[in-house]
Amino acid sequence: MNRRHFLQSIGLTGLALLAPNSWAKVELMTGVHYKILKSPVSIAPAKKQVVEVFGYSCPHCYHLEESLNQWLKTKPEEIEFKRMPVVFNNPNWIFMAQVFFTAQELGVLEQSHKPFFDALHRDKKPLFNVDALADFYNQFGVDKKTYKDMFSSFTVQQHVRQAGKLTRQYEVEGVPALIVNGKYLTDVPMAGSREALWDVVNQLTDK
Repeated sequence: MNRRHFLQSIGLTGLALLAPNSWAKVELMTGVHYKILKSPVSIAPAKKQVVEVFGYSCPHCYHLEESLNQWLKTKPEEIEFKRMPVVFNNPNWIFMAQVFFTAQELGVLEQSHKPFFDALHRDKKPLFNVDALADFYNQFGVDKKTYKDMFSSFTVQQHVRQAGKLTRQYEVEGVPALIVNGKYLTDVPMAGSREALWDVVNQLTDK
C-alpha cells in the first residue's frame, strides 16, 4: 500500500455497491481498467498467467485474500496463478519478502500463507524478527535453526533480488497489484471494487 492507493481506496465504497455482473459487461479501457507495461515480461508461449504482487504487511492485500481465494476456485484451469512479494527499496518490504521465500524454500508456503497473514493482521502478533518467525514456523514442522539458516541463505537473497527486479519491471507502485500475461497491470482502484477486479483479470487473460 502507498499514499496513492490509500487515497484512491477512499472512493471505492460507493463503487463496491455496484453489482459485479454489471462490470463483467464493461468494455475494458486502457488507462482506466488496466495499464500496459512498457517492458512486458516473457511467459511461456500459449500460456495465460496471473501474478499477484502483494506484501504481507499490507492491510489491503490481506483484505483481498477472500475474494482472491474465491476467484481461484472458479478460474479457468489454463490460467497459471503465482504470488510474488513486492520488493520496494525499504527494509520492511525486503524483510517480508524473505519471509515468503523462506517458507517457499522450506516447502511450507501453502499451509502457512494464510495463518501468517492472520497472525499479522487479525491477531496482531509481533512477527518482525527472525527469532519470532522461527517460533511461528515451528508449528509447521520447521526446525528453528533450519528456519534461521534458510532466512539468511543465498537462495532466499537471490529470490528477493529477482522479486525486486520484477517489481520494477511490472511498474508496481502500490499493492496489491495483478499482472496478467506479463504485460498488463490492474488493481482494485482501477477495477472499481474487489469483485470487479476478477472480471477485469478474466478479460485481460484473453487479450
